[in-house]
Amino acid sequence: MSRDHAEYRSAAPSLEYTLTRKRMRSIRMRVVPPDGEICVSAPHATPLWQIDQFVTSRRTWIAKRRALLVGMEPRLEHGAEAEALRAELADWLEILLPRWCAEFDVATPHLSLRIMRTQWGSCRPSTRRITLNIELARRGYEMAEYVLVHELCHLFANGHGRDFYALMDRHLPDWRDRRKRLGPL
Repeated sequence: MSRDHAEYRSAAPSLEYTLTRKRMRSIRMRVVPPDGEICVSAPHATPLWQIDQFVTSRRTWIAKRRALLVGMEPRLEHGAEAEALRAELADWLEILLPRWCAEFDVATPHLSLRIMRTQWGSCRPSTRRITLNIELARRGYEMAEYVLVHELCHLFANGHGRDFYALMDRHLPDWRDRRKRLGPL
């Protein structure tokens, strides 16, 4: 394996996880659908005891995340269902995109729809490209609208700081409720 990417299987007391060492500054952890596997990424120099302690300290978060996975639909795969969801989302966006671009007084950005495993959407302000997860069609029109507005706000505010939240509050006052209802991916 390369020097920058090596995988290990480790076990904190009763919490087994997969560890990947990378060039990074801090430890990150995900609970991966559908079975709730714990995946940890950590800097090369971080000792195993510290990683075990990190995982153990987040037992409550892990349990909550795994509980959310129980009722989730299986991951969306490429095929007929994905294409039907893509078409439905595209229909919604024919209405939503012009409306929200006018609201923000911004030219229509390049928009793409695809299956995304870890996020609902992304925005690259430098290229004016927004990508939305096809999975949003499973969650409903309001959730697609929330993620679109979220990504449009990133055209004006990098990150999730005060300016970003001020834009969200001004343009979509119920965004916090929508985010809660959208839930994790």
